[in-house]
Amino acid sequence: MKKARWMIALCLAGVALSVAAPSATPPAKVDWPMVSWEALLPPSQRNAANSDPPAPVHDYLEEGGVAATQNGSFDVNPKLDRSPVRIPGFVVPLDNLPNNQVREFFLVPYFGACIHVPPPPPNQIVYVKLTAPVTVGSMYDAVWVSGTMHTEGKSSRLGASAYTLDAVKVEPYQ
Repeated sequence: MKKARWMIALCLAGVALSVAAPSATPPAKVDWPMVSWEALLPPSQRNAANSDPPAPVHDYLEEGGVAATQNGSFDVNPKLDRSPVRIPGFVVPLDNLPNNQVREFFLVPYFGACIHVPPPPPNQIVYVKLTAPVTVGSMYDAVWVSGTMHTEGKSSRLGASAYTLDAVKVEPYQ
């Protein structure tokens, strides 16, 4: 029952969200290397995937890959702690500020993560926090998030993550 409430809450929270224009200004000349979702898995877990991945909707972010099929775990890749990263994903808001803005959200690796059973494991959910809110629109659109990754988790009524990303830039995925 608890799992069902978690998934329903994620779906309801994400009904009409995606990032429009970013509100946070990134520091000048920071190199944000792209990180794949598979990189979030510790090396020991990259070959321990479930046999039945959730069906990808469009697979342009490789939603059907190893990261989406991994068993639930809070284990992290320690090499990512305090690393600058740029990672694509989908927004699941944790706060709803006025004018469709959010300052905190979970970034998930595939569209519809809130309705697939099981939901992504904690090490495939990134808690994103911004110093300035961003405006959101539709949950169907993927985004890029850039900032500093930490191997520290976040639990909320909507779920749990094994990573935290201090974001400075959120932009539409292209």
